[in-house]
This record gives sequence, structure tokens and C-alpha cells, in this order.
Amino acid sequence: MRPPYATVTIVVLCVLAFLVQETLAEPAAWDFVLGFSMVPAVVTGDRLLPPDVPSLGRAFSLLSSMFLHADVWHLAGNMLFLWLFGDSVEMALGHVRYGVFYLLCGLGGAGAEILHDPASIDPVVGASGAISGLLAAAVMLHPRAWLVLVLPGRRVSLPVPVYVALGGWLGIQGLEAVAADLEAMVAWWSHLGGFVTGTILVLPFRHSRGQSGARP
Repeated sequence: MRPPYATVTIVVLCVLAFLVQETLAEPAAWDFVLGFSMVPAVVTGDRLLPPDVPSLGRAFSLLSSMFLHADVWHLAGNMLFLWLFGDSVEMALGHVRYGVFYLLCGLGGAGAEILHDPASIDPVVGASGAISGLLAAAVMLHPRAWLVLVLPGRRVSLPVPVYVALGGWLGIQGLEAVAADLEAMVAWWSHLGGFVTGTILVLPFRHSRGQSGARP
């Protein structure tokens, strides 16, 4: 039984990024988030970041934004569903293809958000787009399967069908939207874009793995 190396790596990176956010004092913390979040108007070139904001470029922000989160509850919710769904998808695709698939789903989510409002100056952060793609993959690969909780050295089957857990994910997103204040917007288009991307890519990714005859 191989550990879900890629899923563990993503979780660690998200937690480390959040710890960096938390250890920085204001205004450095906000500058860090702004510089590495995905701002649609910055990505399209309509706006520029302030010169004192650290950044590795607008293209890099499409990736780095997937590892940032607004608060500890945002982080915890995303990491919970990543851990529950990531393992089965990683087993089906293989470690490397799974990692590429995850990033492409996140990019699909970012792309949908940009297409929806290319002039938006609101920073978008979170792994929700990529995780939405994982949910789509899990439902397509194992529509009648039960959730599996990965523990050190063992896997425990949970009495929850995958499609029911998908409904729970959507419910949590809805609650976040209701609880959010007017300045805390939920990136619904990112969720939709990630889900559609995962639906389109999961079968080609799985088939390409089967045809290669090698485990990545």
C-alpha cells in the first residue's frame, strides 16, 4: 500500500503557506497574500500590483493562489476534503499524473473566475477549484464507492457514499457563502471551473496511465 505522496505534499505546502501568512505582521501579511493570490485584473494586465508588494509574476500567481487560504476554517475544510478524496484519485492516476491533474483543475478554476469577471480586483485564494476537480474525478471513477479515510499504515472505509460526500462539500460551500460578509466573496466560478476541468480530464489521464504500462 503506497502512501498518497502527492496529496501529503499538497497538504504540507498549504499548511506551510498559511503559517507564513500567520507569522507575518500587518501590512506584510496582506502584501504577501496580495502578491501571491490570483487577482483577475492583474492576470489580464489591466491592473498592476503596488511596487512594494512581493510577487513572482502574474503567471505564477495562478499556481501560488491554490496554496493560500483566507483563514483557518477555510484551510481546514479544504484539507479535509482533499485528504478524503485525494487518495482514491491519486491511486487511480498515479502520483505524478495526479499532481499534474490537481494543478490543471486549479488552473481551470482560476480561468473560469477570470472569464467571469476579468476586471475584478478581488484576490482569489484557496484550493477549492482544484479540490472541485478531485471531487468530479472521484465521482466519475468510483460512483458507487464509499469514502476511505487514510490513516498511518491503514485505510478505513467510512459509511458515506462518494456522491453523498459531494453533496456535503457543496453544502459547506453554500454555508460559507451565507456566512460571508459583503467583502468576503466565495469564488463560485472557480469551483465550477475546477469541477468541469476534472470531469473532462480524469478519464484521459487514467487511460494514458494504463497505456504507458508504468507507474509514475
